[in-house]
Amino acid sequence: MRIRAFLLAITLGITLLLSGCWIPENFEANITVNNNGSYTFTYDGILTFALALAAAKEGSLSNKDEAALEKEVEKIRKEPGFKKVEYMGKGRYKVFVEKSGKAGEPYYFLSSHISEIFAIKPQQDGTIKITAARFSNKDLNKLRSIGANVNGTLAVSIEKGVKVLEHNAQSEPKMFGLFGAYEWEIKSIDARPFIVVQPSS
Repeated sequence: MRIRAFLLAITLGITLLLSGCWIPENFEANITVNNNGSYTFTYDGILTFALALAAAKEGSLSNKDEAALEKEVEKIRKEPGFKKVEYMGKGRYKVFVEKSGKAGEPYYFLSSHISEIFAIKPQQDGTIKITAARFSNKDLNKLRSIGANVNGTLAVSIEKGVKVLEHNAQSEPKMFGLFGAYEWEIKSIDARPFIVVQPSS
């Protein structure tokens, strides 16, 4: 397995967030959709850079590599929405992300061109589709082989007036939707949460 690409990215001064291959671990993700179509997104947990984790797995992640990865913290903190970033070692970063979006504004965590772990996608018909990452069988096998451990929760709350058209949540709000959220407990990297909602305006 070739795993030195992340070192090249660092050498060239490219923030690792722009290099792809991120894995969510031990996280709580929360999305609130307002009746006007605006929303908030938070992610509190670990982001693991897959190439560094693979290097650690095979014993080729040197002290120099670790130092370079730790230096990336300052660059990552400058990315939109990243409030806290702490390097934990072996490619793992403890982060807290908070993002507010306007009606009609899509949001991809981390990026539509990189690792689309969670996505909030307004549709042409006025609905909003919220999804989580989908991996190919090849990708799943690779992630499992390096010890990736996706374990977290996704909760989607909706303001009064927002209609839920479709979802595969494991649990729903209680008392006619007045309390709680649509929730998924994500314990594997092949979990595929989704929900489609219709704001009132």
